Amino acid sequence: MRKTGITNRQGAERNTNMMQPLPDLEAFTDRLKAISDRYGRVYGVDRGGDWHLLKVQEEVGELTQAYLAKTARSRRDPERARAEVAHEMADVLCMVLLMARDEGVDLNAAIQDKWLKWEQVMADEAHA
Repeated sequence: MRKTGITNRQGAERNTNMMQPLPDLEAFTDRLKAISDRYGRVYGVDRGGDWHLLKVQEEVGELTQAYLAKTARSRRDPERARAEVAHEMADVLCMVLLMARDEGVDLNAAIQDKWLKWEQVMADEAHA
């Protein structure tokens, strides 16, 4: 497994004194990985290298197709596409989680560093 970005060890150090944004993320990703591993075994799919990134891109494309249908901007039935949008969002999210695991990225630390740092800025602004 290649390690890039914020590693699990770095993330653990940063999160020592703060609540994790998604405390059950590792256990949830374990469940997704088991499902993905089965998929690879059953269908003989090589999921190495850039497979996760390519799957994220594929799922974003499917989400885009479903969204275009839902918003009546394609030939597909908008009512049927409502459920498809939700399912494709789930696919995108799960593939991103699996990609992060494969790349050794601690998403809790990354979310804290990229998004939740702004909570302190907003609190400071509110008290200014």
